[in-house]
Amino acid sequence: MPRSKGFALLLLATVLAQNSKGSSTDGTPRNQSESSRLASVKTYAPGDLRQSPKDRLSGGLAQQYPYRMTTDSQGRVLVTDPVLSVVHVFDIRQGKRWQIRGDSHHPLSRPAYIAVDAADNIYVTDLHLSAVLVFEPNGRFKRIIGAGVLTMPTGIWVDRQKRTVYVADWWKGDILSFDLEGNLLRVFGTPGGGPGQLYGPGDVVLQRDTLVVLDAGNSRFELFDLQGNVRATWPFGANRLPLAFAFDGEGNLFYVDLYSGGLVAMDPQGRILGRYGQVRSFGQWTPRPNLSNFMCVATNRMGDILALRPTLNIETVKLTAGVSANVP
Repeated sequence: MPRSKGFALLLLATVLAQNSKGSSTDGTPRNQSESSRLASVKTYAPGDLRQSPKDRLSGGLAQQYPYRMTTDSQGRVLVTDPVLSVVHVFDIRQGKRWQIRGDSHHPLSRPAYIAVDAADNIYVTDLHLSAVLVFEPNGRFKRIIGAGVLTMPTGIWVDRQKRTVYVADWWKGDILSFDLEGNLLRVFGTPGGGPGQLYGPGDVVLQRDTLVVLDAGNSRFELFDLQGNVRATWPFGANRLPLAFAFDGEGNLFYVDLYSGGLVAMDPQGRILGRYGQVRSFGQWTPRPNLSNFMCVATNRMGDILALRPTLNIETVKLTAGVSANVP
C-alpha cells in the first residue's frame, strides 16, 4: 500500500464505520434521563497568542486540518495538522505560539496522534512515515520509534510512570507497546471482530491500569489489562461514532461524536451524563455546521477536559448541575 494514501484511507475507514452504524445496538436505555449539563466554561483563542520568531518563519497560524491534541506539564496545548505537516504549540501561560515541523533529516509528513512523556518529550504518530517521531520539549528531533514495525500508526499514549509507549496500528489491527527507547515490548489484540480483536483502532488511553481502545471498525471501545487480556467491551450504540475520547479526573469518559460533531459525557458504567454542541431534530441528534464541530478532546494534568474546534479554538468543558440543553 503506498504510504501517500495512508491518511486518505484512514479518513475513508472512519466514514465507512459511520455508515455502518445503523445496525448497532445502544448499550443504554433510550429514555434515560441525563443527570448533568455539559457546558463550556472557558475558551482559548490561539490567534490571540503572539507569534514567536520560530512561528513567524514557519508561516504563522495558518491551519488546514487540526486533528488531535494533548497537553504537557507546562500547560501547553499541542495540536497536530496532517495537511500542513506541523504540530502547533500553544503556550497559553506564556501567551505565545509556534510550530514543530521536524528538521531537514526528519521532517513531519502526516502527523496524526500525539502524546507527551513525564519530561514533556513529544511523541507524534506519522501516517506517511509509518513511525512515531519523538521531539524534545523545544521541538528538536530526538528519535524514531517503530520504523519497520508499524504500518499505519494512529492513536498513541505514554504511561509516564512505567515509561511505556502504546501505539495503535490501524492497518494491522493491533496495539504495540514500546519502551521509551523504542524497543518493542508487547502486542495487544489481533485483527477481526471477536473479543480482543480490533478493526481500525484509533485513539488509545490508559485509564489507571486499563488500556481503552477506540475500535471504530467494530463500533465499540475495547478494554485490555496490561498483559493484553480483554477486560470488557463497550458498544457505541445506535447513531453514535466516537472520533476521539478522554477521561476526566473522576473517571468519566468524554468523546467527540462524528455523527453530530458534538461532545458526549458518560459515567464509568456507560450512562450518558450530558451533551454539548448538538441539536436535536425529530428526536435525533443532527450534525452541526462544520466550524461548530469539535475535532478532539484531551485531558490536562489537573483532570480538566479540553475540546478542540476546527478554528483551533480550545474550550474547557465541565459537567454542571442540571440537564443538558440543546446548546449551540
